[in-house]
Amino acid sequence: MSVDGVAGPHGEIDWFKDLRKDPEYEAFTHGQASVGGTLLFGHTTYEMMKSFWPTPEAEKTDPEMAKTMRSSPKIVVSKKLTNAPEQPNWKNVTLLHELDPAKIACPKRVSHSRWRRSRAPST
Repeated sequence: MSVDGVAGPHGEIDWFKDLRKDPEYEAFTHGQASVGGTLLFGHTTYEMMKSFWPTPEAEKTDPEMAKTMRSSPKIVVSKKLTNAPEQPNWKNVTLLHELDPAKIACPKRVSHSRWRRSRAPST
């Protein structure tokens, strides 16, 4: 584990797909997701999430979480990404090239919702 999250030595997270379903963990993650809010990603985690949640496999695997991930507002902080276009099943994306607390804090004050943060190793 690192401050950027849990990953293998090359940044891989394929181990995550092999985790057994755990009812308590599922209830926790779905409960956190159901309160709404904005997702805050770094470049690597954003690309990983974008590669899975808009897919038919995600819909089949976890339809409730897929719906939440697809429609929730997302802020991506990355100096490398040049754009983060919306797609039919991946909406509400804002790209920041610098970590600007004012731009991140504003939606929190406006919506009074809980924020969900997800991180993986930086590249």
